[in-house]
Amino acid sequence: MPVHPHLREVALDIAYRGSPEPQLLDVGIELAGPAELPLASWAVQAFVDGVNRGLFGSADFAPTLGAAALEASTPDPSGLKDAFRLSVTAASPLALRVLVELLAGCGHPNALRAISIVGSLPPDATRLSVRDRDLGAWLADPAAYPRAWPEPGFRVQAKSIPRGATIRVTLERGSIDDVGPELEEIVSTWQSAVRGYPNAKRTERGLMDPHASFARSRSALHAKLSLFDHERETAKALLVNALARFHATTARIASLDIGMP
Repeated sequence: MPVHPHLREVALDIAYRGSPEPQLLDVGIELAGPAELPLASWAVQAFVDGVNRGLFGSADFAPTLGAAALEASTPDPSGLKDAFRLSVTAASPLALRVLVELLAGCGHPNALRAISIVGSLPPDATRLSVRDRDLGAWLADPAAYPRAWPEPGFRVQAKSIPRGATIRVTLERGSIDDVGPELEEIVSTWQSAVRGYPNAKRTERGLMDPHASFARSRSALHAKLSLFDHERETAKALLVNALARFHATTARIASLDIGMP
């Protein structure tokens, strides 16, 4: 049974093979009734942003390879269907689980009936492929999320705290003011991506503050969430991936310190 409560009766049509080469990805949804807000568009954009910031390569693709763009959006006049065409590069099959959970509540106040995600590269027998059965099994596994890139290039230290979450990113050199806005955007993108993740007990969907508060010292960015109840290791992995890309392309990081329950 899916950890996410809105996916228990949703039909899945999944056919995807991750690749370091660009491909088209067609995403479609069917609803029981028109949605109150365009949440499907928000979910797809959150996925695109996550790919572009390197979150979704998992251990399969280097965070610097991820790239995505929304090529087309074709909503049905009835409001019961929505379709999106993306270009995607270097997104792990596990990233589709994140996309499915981002789409889970997009029909509110009506039920989501079906999700279709089909890539232009046909699935094969390798671990980079995913079909309906695979993704259905992942939805019941609280650990089946994108993993951390094994060589981020900086020290990562996590500690347990009673409540909320704290993040400190320390640069090797230079002023944090030069890159602070970009780091804040990374944290925001990460928050959007992990909204559907399980809670710390792995029993149901987690919760967090919608916005982090930020502070800067000379060489470090500090972020704080007063409420954060998500499974630590899977949530941490996406942040490590995004910062590994930042480290390789923007400014070198000395350390990442994370506090979560």
